[in-house]
Amino acid sequence: MSFSSLGWYEFGTERQYPTYKWMELARSADYLCRNILKIKAGENVVIYADSATDPRVVHATAAAAHVIGAKVTTLWYETRGDIDLPPPEPVEAAVLAADIVIEFAVAYLVHSAMWAKARKKGIDLKCLTGMNADMMVRTINPDFDQKMNEFGEIYKEIVMKGENIGRVTTPSGTDFTFKFYTPAELEELAKARPPMKRGGMLGGQGGLNANPATINGKIVVDGAFWPPSELGLLKQPIEMVCKNGRIDIVSDHHEARIAKNWFAHFNDEAVYNVLHVSTGFNPGVKRLTGDIVEDERLFGCVEFGVGRATPELPCHTDCILVNPSIWIDDQLIEEEGIFVEPRLKNKAKELGMQLWVE
Repeated sequence: MSFSSLGWYEFGTERQYPTYKWMELARSADYLCRNILKIKAGENVVIYADSATDPRVVHATAAAAHVIGAKVTTLWYETRGDIDLPPPEPVEAAVLAADIVIEFAVAYLVHSAMWAKARKKGIDLKCLTGMNADMMVRTINPDFDQKMNEFGEIYKEIVMKGENIGRVTTPSGTDFTFKFYTPAELEELAKARPPMKRGGMLGGQGGLNANPATINGKIVVDGAFWPPSELGLLKQPIEMVCKNGRIDIVSDHHEARIAKNWFAHFNDEAVYNVLHVSTGFNPGVKRLTGDIVEDERLFGCVEFGVGRATPELPCHTDCILVNPSIWIDDQLIEEEGIFVEPRLKNKAKELGMQLWVE
């Protein structure tokens, strides 16, 4: 995600190293530790990274937590496959002894057995997989974080009112519908996976409250697709059909074949099941970079995740659709990438986005 064949000379959209915004990075790391994670003096903080991780974000975050007075341990290990393969035993031992854990590893472990054990123990875990210095400055920004969270609360309120059918279309040809989770279904999901107090994912993304098993129609992935590691930014759209939440890739160009082969190598039908559908609204993400944790938060995009994502089946990929139109029942809330619902539209302007829209 963060590295290219150019190695040290390319992190996300950057093309020069070691020159980088080190002051701004320190500010973002400090805000992450103090305001988002609310790390306290004396807490055991574990930061883990693999060999593909940008060391600058690890150092900046470790330093920020250290200044607070936390006891910081940083762990490095080899990059293991694409995602969710078990880390070395000492990594798991440290994670399970922590008060809070920050993940920077590119080959993330969100769906691993280690994370499941940590969640059961009540350990807070923050997934910032594949973060790099440029991305951290863009996406973790004290100047807009509060207003972004306010946008997210409004968005959540709107989608949670959905009762019948939601719909997503794009200019590239996407057109699928879904039913919303019922209150009873949401209650069961919350029991199975209670939210963490301080952990979770990078800010700027919200679920569409779509029941994945009810998704039907055509999905054209025209932005990004990762993993597998051979993909990222797409040169050609990958078209799929989805029936009752199960996808089938119908495109047959080079990148589509890479995706097909990756799914097939798991030899399990569950890898084709849609797991979630979300919308991105981080104003720091104005273009796709190929780093999926950032691309998922492209302002106005739709993202959907495919694959069971369990320790038993470490298969999960995220796909980005650009310029979507979204309906919640009969209400159009976004039109070709522009939020048109009045409250979302106004909050987008407060975030410095869609300023030309009347």
